[in-house]
Amino acid sequence: MPYAGRVRGAVGAIALAAVVSQHAPAIGHAQQSGVPAEAPGFIGKTATLDATGYSVGRRIFAPGSHNATWHMHAAGQLIYAESGHGRYQIKGQPIRELAPGDTGYIPGGTMHWHGSVPNESFTMTFVTMGAGATTQGEPITDEIYLGKK
Repeated sequence: MPYAGRVRGAVGAIALAAVVSQHAPAIGHAQQSGVPAEAPGFIGKTATLDATGYSVGRRIFAPGSHNATWHMHAAGQLIYAESGHGRYQIKGQPIRELAPGDTGYIPGGTMHWHGSVPNESFTMTFVTMGAGATTQGEPITDEIYLGKK
């Protein structure tokens, strides 16, 4: 991977870790969760938030790969494009393409799908922002995946 790509990937991973860590309980601090207070290493008042139920993962899609069905998570989901080019679609909206460094957000309770573009692999990091079930919907047909329907 070229140097610029590695830097973008590292910066994105750090940004994603920052999003997740702001929701993770403090280690070694007696600060009450959710109540802003003075804290070492910060100017002003900050607080950690509970991350119970949050999940973080990574997935690689081979060219032309995608979810088999529309699906929705009870909680919102953040997608970060690490490498390659991907796409996702929220039901009723156009397909959105993702290049390295791009992010996408899917609100909780919203049917969507995600995957790679037809001719390129795609690696993404995802954060599902809370606990809850994932509900499966109708199949993703070639017409849906290719944006023809």
